Amino acid sequence: MNATLSAMREAKINRVITMTSWYTAPGSSDTAPFFIRNMLIPMIRSVLTNMHEMEGILKKTEDINWTVVRPPGLGNAPETDKEIVTHEGYSVPDVSGQSVARGDVARFMLSLLGNNTWLKKGVAMATK
Repeated sequence: MNATLSAMREAKINRVITMTSWYTAPGSSDTAPFFIRNMLIPMIRSVLTNMHEMEGILKKTEDINWTVVRPPGLGNAPETDKEIVTHEGYSVPDVSGQSVARGDVARFMLSLLGNNTWLKKGVAMATK
């Protein structure tokens, strides 16, 4: 992320929308379903830790307008007409946390280009 930020500054670009995942912060999976909390998270903890470190680098910037989009998982599917639900944080409460179609994640990320709703924030998203 540091190399990306340096290149952005050199090119005078100050907006980045990036993607990590639900549960990147330590402890954020404490209320996740049993399987996710006890099986999946331990297997992918190192990846989630790296994502959390990247988010930390972004949070320290003052000159970059960033948004971190956090889907629960990615499904290999095009955009759907499902409703996108969001929550500032590391998961969306009261949503199953199943995978989201890559097309729907792209649709949400592109929708962020024209507004400042989630500027300098991490937003968990899902579909229902």
